[in-house]
Amino acid sequence: MMVDRRELLIGAASSAACLALPWHGAKAARSEELFAAARRDDRGTYSAALFSLDGGDVRAIELPERGHDIALRPGSGEWVAFARRPGRFGVAVPTDGRQPVWFNSKPDRHFFGHGVYSADGRLLYTTENDYQNAQGIIGVRDATDGYRQIGEFPARGMEPHDVALLADGRTMVIANGGIKTHPDSGGDELNLPDMKPSLVYVDLATGDLLEEHTLAPELHQLSIRHLALAASDTVVFGCQYRGPEADAPPLLGFHRRGERLVIVPAPADTQTALKNYVGSVSADSGGTIVAASAPKGGLITYWDVAGRRFLGSCELSDGCGIAPTRHRASFLLTSGQGWLVETDVTDAPDEDRRSSPYEWDNHAILVR
Repeated sequence: MMVDRRELLIGAASSAACLALPWHGAKAARSEELFAAARRDDRGTYSAALFSLDGGDVRAIELPERGHDIALRPGSGEWVAFARRPGRFGVAVPTDGRQPVWFNSKPDRHFFGHGVYSADGRLLYTTENDYQNAQGIIGVRDATDGYRQIGEFPARGMEPHDVALLADGRTMVIANGGIKTHPDSGGDELNLPDMKPSLVYVDLATGDLLEEHTLAPELHQLSIRHLALAASDTVVFGCQYRGPEADAPPLLGFHRRGERLVIVPAPADTQTALKNYVGSVSADSGGTIVAASAPKGGLITYWDVAGRRFLGSCELSDGCGIAPTRHRASFLLTSGQGWLVETDVTDAPDEDRRSSPYEWDNHAILVR
């Protein structure tokens, strides 16, 4: 049987020992790469940081509560850290030393922890819960005017979790998780028997709904959560299953406008090991390989975008955050147990694992 070289190498990574390096000991070739992520230290203090792997923090901002994702403003290096659901704060952090800009959701809204800038960097779009009316909202903020909210529009579904812009800068894709929540109910999910996740496309210039895609009835409890944009505007989405634990449905999907959703299973043993939960997805710098994390299962899976097929996996306990590096087929992986791992998908033994004094949260991004 012919085995793909990438598949063979990645498969070997699950048993390969990673090189443990200190927080300040990275490869010199990557010394200029900067990443951003939210985290918690051993005192229980939450923060978000811009950091390099060889030099540690470039700039860190203490957060009042747990953070979630980071959005990068085009053309400026400025980045925004969002509160984790059901948090209400966001903070924009310039890279030139200016003071951060804090902003909040409306009193009857909360953030879902994700957002995206307009192509020109002037506007910030945020995923929000209008929990009094049980509907998803995309908030619109003016990044040139202190992140003042200037509008909002419906997300065309419940629980808009993640959001991205296609290459045209005009089409927004929204991952509607479909789960009803309310701050007064804590973490309870209130509509699991009849939840309706969806993937929708909206024209930002007109507000028109361009496409709406829902899952097969038997998969209506497969919450569409996170997005990655890969080559040729391929949207890769990761899901979390709220049905019976023993079902173990596929969790990673692919879509391009005008086509049908394709959800791809991993091999049976790996699929079960994912524990029905994908925590983050990210495309590499070339847009041809996607990494998807399963922190509950302690696995990072890799997928070929063009072939829409599973490539392999590696182990990382409580590993969730994924960011591309500037190198093709290469990612930074972050763990809630403090690990930072650089991995090369095409050369699995070439992994560097280093410890840090932080519990890293669900997401990470490459800033430069």
